[in-house]
Amino acid sequence: MASPAPRKTHRYATPRQSVTPPRQRRMVSARPAGTPSRRTDDIAVVQDIMDVDDMQMYNERVLGSGRETLYARTNEISVAFHAALPFEVRRELKGTDFYSQSWTGAVDAITGYAIAASSNTCFVWHHSKPTTCYILPCPPSSQDFAQPPSAPFHALVPSRSRSEPGLVLLSIRGDIRFWDSITSGLAGGGSFESINLELGEGEYTSGLLRVDGQIYIASTSHGRLFKLTLTSQSGRHTLSARLFAPPPAPGLSLARLLWSTPAPQPTLGNISALALGSSSNEAGRGIAADKELWALSETRVQRWSLNKEVLLGEVDVREAVGNVEDLEGVDFGVESDGTLVVLVSYAGSEQETAAMALDQYGGFSMGAPVPRRIYALVRLSAGTQRGEVAKFEGGGRDKGVIEGIGGGMKIDGITGVPYATTAASAPSHPRLTLLGGGAVVAIRFVDVVVFCARDSPYQDRLTLKAPNTDQILGLGVLSPTQLQMHSFPAEQEQWEGTGPEDVFILTAGVLMRARVDLERVKSFDEATGRAILIRALLTQAILYGSNPDNPLHFSFPPEVDPEALMTGAEGLSRAVLESDPEIIRPNHDLTSQLSSRKDRLSWLIRFINDNAALGKMSQRSRQRLATDAEKLYACHQLWLKMNEHLDAGASHSLVTDAIHAFTTAHPLLQPSSSHDVIRDFFRYRVAEIGRLIPFMVERVERAGEGAMREVGGAVVTFLQAALSYRAYNIAVYGVELPMIKPWTSRPSAIDGVLKLVDAATRFALDPSKANSKSTSRELLPELATVFFACVQERLDWLDSPIAADEPGSERDHIELKERFDQLRPEILETLRLTSHLPNALTLAASHADFRSLAALLHQDTVYPPSSNPHAHTIEEYVDRFGGMFAREVVRWCMVHGEARVVFAMEESGRGEWGKYMDEYWMEEEGQGGKCDAVAWLRDLGQGRWNVAGTRLFREAKGAGDVSVRHFILSVGKLAHLAQMQEGGDPDEAMLDAFHDSLDFISVQEKMLQEYREAASSLRGKQKQSLDAQVDVVIRAKGTRLKAEQRHGLLGIMKIFVRQVLQGKALSLEDAVDVLTLQDNEEGTENYATALHLLAHAEDIPDARKQSSFRRVWCRIYNHDDWDSIRETVNITDAQLTSRFRATALYTTFNIILPSPQLSQIPGVDLDPNECLSVPLMPEIKSRFPGIQEDMVGDLARDYRAESSGVEGLRLGDVYHRVRELVMLDLGYVREG
Repeated sequence: MASPAPRKTHRYATPRQSVTPPRQRRMVSARPAGTPSRRTDDIAVVQDIMDVDDMQMYNERVLGSGRETLYARTNEISVAFHAALPFEVRRELKGTDFYSQSWTGAVDAITGYAIAASSNTCFVWHHSKPTTCYILPCPPSSQDFAQPPSAPFHALVPSRSRSEPGLVLLSIRGDIRFWDSITSGLAGGGSFESINLELGEGEYTSGLLRVDGQIYIASTSHGRLFKLTLTSQSGRHTLSARLFAPPPAPGLSLARLLWSTPAPQPTLGNISALALGSSSNEAGRGIAADKELWALSETRVQRWSLNKEVLLGEVDVREAVGNVEDLEGVDFGVESDGTLVVLVSYAGSEQETAAMALDQYGGFSMGAPVPRRIYALVRLSAGTQRGEVAKFEGGGRDKGVIEGIGGGMKIDGITGVPYATTAASAPSHPRLTLLGGGAVVAIRFVDVVVFCARDSPYQDRLTLKAPNTDQILGLGVLSPTQLQMHSFPAEQEQWEGTGPEDVFILTAGVLMRARVDLERVKSFDEATGRAILIRALLTQAILYGSNPDNPLHFSFPPEVDPEALMTGAEGLSRAVLESDPEIIRPNHDLTSQLSSRKDRLSWLIRFINDNAALGKMSQRSRQRLATDAEKLYACHQLWLKMNEHLDAGASHSLVTDAIHAFTTAHPLLQPSSSHDVIRDFFRYRVAEIGRLIPFMVERVERAGEGAMREVGGAVVTFLQAALSYRAYNIAVYGVELPMIKPWTSRPSAIDGVLKLVDAATRFALDPSKANSKSTSRELLPELATVFFACVQERLDWLDSPIAADEPGSERDHIELKERFDQLRPEILETLRLTSHLPNALTLAASHADFRSLAALLHQDTVYPPSSNPHAHTIEEYVDRFGGMFAREVVRWCMVHGEARVVFAMEESGRGEWGKYMDEYWMEEEGQGGKCDAVAWLRDLGQGRWNVAGTRLFREAKGAGDVSVRHFILSVGKLAHLAQMQEGGDPDEAMLDAFHDSLDFISVQEKMLQEYREAASSLRGKQKQSLDAQVDVVIRAKGTRLKAEQRHGLLGIMKIFVRQVLQGKALSLEDAVDVLTLQDNEEGTENYATALHLLAHAEDIPDARKQSSFRRVWCRIYNHDDWDSIRETVNITDAQLTSRFRATALYTTFNIILPSPQLSQIPGVDLDPNECLSVPLMPEIKSRFPGIQEDMVGDLARDYRAESSGVEGLRLGDVYHRVRELVMLDLGYVREG
């Protein structure tokens, strides 16, 4: 039966077609070593006969004690240096390009020898004794120069008679070389036996398996197997080869047709792996045990009888995996219970490829490798009886059954392998090795060894540091089952159950031993184990990653769990802070120990960044790592400061006292045995450095200024160190400000630093020490800098969105900001007073306190600006900060009455100061501020007449003197007239407002003139006495109030008269009261003036305005003697009319009625019944704020008396008669 062509060329080793015919057995001489090739395959380790002495010697070496050089260690695996490679091997491998040259290797646990082979030369040595190396020539690889030569397959031959084993090498084209002893390699290896397999056209070998010391199986790309047998004749070993399980002859005899069932034939294809299975049960019936041979052909698993050489079964793994693209069988192994573990690879889907790229390579960035092949482990066990037809229950699902030749197999599970090859990976054929009978699968890739557990979700990896110049050549395992066969009974007890198992890892640079604790692997808990694994990985990175001789590179596995990453990283960081002895080696030299811990944390964050894992950590977790590192750095600086203090000759340390006090108040949960409290604090309590501040401040409060240098300097040292470290490494840790609850700005830290600032200020400004050198004076700038930084940091945190979710954060922010705004100028001014102006300026500028900055620069001569010693500095800050600073300069000048400074700077040629003034005024107006007092000057200068007029009108309202108000209103009116003259649109409302205001000024000026005339009769000192002037005016103008004993109204009348005589401007309501309360015997038009003023008032509450109207009308009605006027006995109508015309009521009507707009305003025209309402007590208090309570009562009584007087006069008919008389006199025709 002809072998069909293979499905395709295997991706892990692209062979050439062999055209060389099979060679006859002959002896050949050695040939020079050539160029190594690119194929790397190792062999499966099986049990076989061996000398007991050899095995015992191996066990003693492996199990012996001694100091090891560790490369990696977790709870489950520890990797250590085992042995160096022989010099000849190192020389050959140095500088090898593994992309173009193929190497293979293995560590054979049966013989105790290691092997490394290229396409030309094979090196063999005892793995624990690399001093002796056996160099043997490899069979020719191929004459096809289209492909680089491949390394041969190899198998060591155990020997009973000698310590050195034999060797079988199989080239890819079927050439075999056999040495019965590798000792020939000491003399060039020329003595060997050579045979050749009969390969077909395009067929090449694909594997070599040692069954026992005499039998070897070779596989080919066409699905054929060859059996190599080692025999001994006359003490001479001979190797022969024949086809395994040859196909039946073409013809069929009658006997076969009658008595035999044709044996099933395999599906031919490239065989990528061979393995031995368990023996059959026939040995128990006295029949020789029949070993099972397993072959992985493409994606089909074939089971053969090794003795009978017949196919027992075949299933296709593709049905177990399901529908994936480009599935390939890579390697497999047989567990102790007969379960198959098959390593498959496939082209990942777009989602899988993207996920793998993100997890393993950080995404598809420029130059980043793109995953090409994804790997998985498939476990298959016997599911149906032989000969039965198995039912397929669904591919790709656990516990399904797949059918095949000779029965079916059950799918026990499919596990993803945390590794993916890329187009940039060096060519290699991955191989798996079973540990603990299959409890752990170790998979060797070109640069990674992956461990996958069977009974737990445990997975881990060992990765080479330099895959371009280094390569994993092979693995070797010494299993407990082998030890039981070749050890004494006492030793067997040691290996019962699941114990540790050693894996030898042969690389191009070193031979390592990885010890796997199978018990811990089995008990691995996924809930906590992943975090422990990540922490162990991080621990390895900081402990062993810095070793330049370590061949391993530590990296996170694909799909690393973010939560596990953060938990592991934070736990490791805290362990470094607490000097965990597993991570930090004990050291009496605390400086060295602190430096070592700093290096550990630096390696930790570097490792996370190098693996592009920082993005998977939350901001809170990143900040915890950064905080731990900065605390450690701060403690290191504090320790150096303490040493410096003691080295300077001090016999006592107050910082030491503070640490003792802190430790007494907060003792360790587990007291240290060292009895050195200070060193214990720096070893185990670095995380609590912030809590030490109150205890240090207490030393200053007790000892006074003498403690300021040491204690204050210590606080400044470690806080500044922490803040500077954070600023320098903020990008390294990926910290996004603000910090979350930063320890450097906790309330206790801020209060402590503020107490130090207050103490330093008190000591520095002590007049008794003005001429002496003061430590506090020198330390004050640093304390202020730290205090500002701490407070600003906390303000930023309280203002962050995260803090907004915490109760009370908004209140805390407001209170702290108000407190800081109050303290900051005071501290800056203290710095200036203590000759630290440059420090004060730097602090103010760095915290954008431009108001304080402007104040600091204007404490000397300010006018003219050129005389200011800081004029150049002011210009520099204006150029640096622009309007933010310049507007504060303008503000300072305005507030301190130095507006001339800004105008002078503008006139000096720096026109931008005018712009800054405009910006300042706009900003003030936007915040409700008033800046019209000066702004109108610039508006006039810039020709902004309308704006200037508006500002002047607003400013006039606040002017306290009548003359000033008169001047302002006059200029404002002129500005509006100028606007109209230049063609601007007239603002009639504003002009009317100016007219009304000027009219009001005229009223007050007239009052002042009348009162001064009344007081002109005074002589001597009385003329200079304001009280005497007030009394004279009241006697002249307040006779009615005195006669009627209106004490309340008389009291406020005196107040208003005093203000008028002082030239102060009255409010409109005050002026109305003055006009209507005085006698007005010769000025009854004052009542109409009062009504006119009230009618145009805009800033009086409506209720009070109406009350004022009613008070005016009551006084109008009460002004005349109506009983006498209405006495008509012997009086003609003309005389009565003449009496009416002489009343104040007639005069008032005669003034207001000609203006319909005025008379129609509510309150301007009230009949006697409408003006009787009296103001209540609250309204009186609002009208006269600040007056005494008894005066409020007097006013209320006087108001009631006014209303009662009007009510008693019964002037209803008089009101209408006088009003009608006025209308007739004005020329209006009587109706009806």
